Amino acid sequence: AVVSTQSTGNQSKESHKSDCHNLNVDPFKVCTFYNILKEDMAMGLLEEIQDMEFTFKENDLLSLHQTADLNNVKSPFISAVREFIYTKVKATIEGITSAKFNNTVDMHGIKFMQHDNLLCHSDCLNTRHTAFILYLVPKTWSTESGGTLDLFKSDKEGLPREVAKSLCPQFNSFSWFEVSDRSWHQVSEILEDDIRWSISGWFHAEDAPVVKPKSESFTLFFTPPVESDLDILKSWISLRYLNIEISSEIQEKFQEDSEVSLSEFLNPEKYLALCADMSSMAWLNVGPSNKKKYQVCNKPSQLVAEFNDLIKTDAFAVLLSHLTGLPLSANYDDPDCNDFSDKPFGMMSSQISRWEHGSYSLLCDQEVMNLPDRLHIFYHSEVYDGYDVDAGGYISFISHSDEEPLLVIPPQKNTLSLVFTRTDEFGFTKFINSKMQKPFYCISAQYVARTSNEEQDVGNNSDSSGGN
Repeated sequence: AVVSTQSTGNQSKESHKSDCHNLNVDPFKVCTFYNILKEDMAMGLLEEIQDMEFTFKENDLLSLHQTADLNNVKSPFISAVREFIYTKVKATIEGITSAKFNNTVDMHGIKFMQHDNLLCHSDCLNTRHTAFILYLVPKTWSTESGGTLDLFKSDKEGLPREVAKSLCPQFNSFSWFEVSDRSWHQVSEILEDDIRWSISGWFHAEDAPVVKPKSESFTLFFTPPVESDLDILKSWISLRYLNIEISSEIQEKFQEDSEVSLSEFLNPEKYLALCADMSSMAWLNVGPSNKKKYQVCNKPSQLVAEFNDLIKTDAFAVLLSHLTGLPLSANYDDPDCNDFSDKPFGMMSSQISRWEHGSYSLLCDQEVMNLPDRLHIFYHSEVYDGYDVDAGGYISFISHSDEEPLLVIPPQKNTLSLVFTRTDEFGFTKFINSKMQKPFYCISAQYVARTSNEEQDVGNNSDSSGGN
C-alpha cells in the first residue's frame, strides 16, 4: 500500500492535490511517490531482484546490468509489486495525467555498478507514454554516490544543453514522468563502490507522443589538399614513417586490417612543444548532450595551427596514400591510381578536441547516413602512462550488421591511428568515467577518395577486426 506520496512538477490535477504535493520544477514535470511500499514488501522485492540473473549491456549510450522482462517472473514479491504497479499505480497516474494506457507495460530489474551510467536520452520510442523507476538503493545513498536522475534544460530547438536538476534516488520511492521530445534525462555515473538497484519501465498508450528525430542539414564539402613541398614532413614526422620500405610494410598491414596505429609519430621536440601548447589553449564545450559532450579549440596556438594545417597539405595526403594505399593525392605515384579527372578527393572535416572525465560522443544516424567510404585519422597527445580502456575515451567502430564492435582505438600518446570505414560503419567515443586521471587531446580528420570497386576492397578481409 502507498504510505505517503509527494511529487515535484509544473502542474497537477486539482482533484489530486490531496495525494500530490505540487512544486514548480524545471525543466519538466517529474512526480515521486515516497515510501510507496510497506517496508517488508520493499525489502522482499529487493532480495528477489538481487537473486535474479542480470545481463551486462554496453554501447555508446549506456553501461548497465538488466534482467529479463519481469512480466513472466513468478516469485511472490515481484508478482505482488507488479500487480500493484499495473493496477493501483497505473490508475493513479492515469488520473493525474488524463492518459489512457493500454495493456502494455515494460518492467525490468536494473542495477548500476561503479562507473556505470546512462547518457542523455528522451525515452521517446513507439508507444511509450510514461517512464517510471522504483528505487531500491541502499538507505545510505546520497548525491556523492552518483546515479542521480539528471534532467536537462532544452534550448529553443528542443535540444538538451545542460543539466537543470539532479534528483537523488531514495529507497522505496517511485518516480515517473511523461515522455516527450523534451524529456531529456540521464543517470549520472555511479561514483562509489555500491549498487544502484531499481525496477524501471514504461506505461504505453496509443496516443503516446510521436517524435520525429531532429535532423540537422548536412552537406558534404571536400577540400582538396593544399599544395606543399614534401620536405615539410621532415620537420614534423618521425623519419621512420618517411622510409619507403617501412611505409610499404605499414600499407600491407593496413590493407589487411583496415587500420593501423603509428606510435611516436611526431619528432620528440615537436611532440613536447605541441603538448605544452595544447594544455594552455582556451577550449569551448560542444553539444547537444544527446549527441556529444567534449571541448574544441577554434583559436589554436601557432604551433598547433601549423600541425592542423600540415594534415591538410598535399604532402601529408601523399604520405597517407603511401601508408594506406588509398589515392588521397593526385601526386600519389601508384600506377593504378592515376586518373582523378572525375574523382573528387580530399579532406572532409578536421577538429582539435580535448577529452576529460564526462566527455563522450554518441552515434547520430541522421548525420552518418550516405557518407562515402572514408579514412579517419586520430592523433592523440598527452595520454598518461598507465591509461586503461576501462576509463573510457576509446573510439569504437560498429556497423549496422554487427552487434559487437568492429574495432576499438584506445588513445595513446604521440600516436597516429588510421581507420578505413565503409558507408555503413561509424564510430563513437566511449563515455570517460572517473577512472580517467587527466585530460588528453586529439587532432582528427576524415579524408575521402573516390576509388574503383577493386580499390574499395581495402579491409574486405573476413578475418579482419578492422572495421569491414
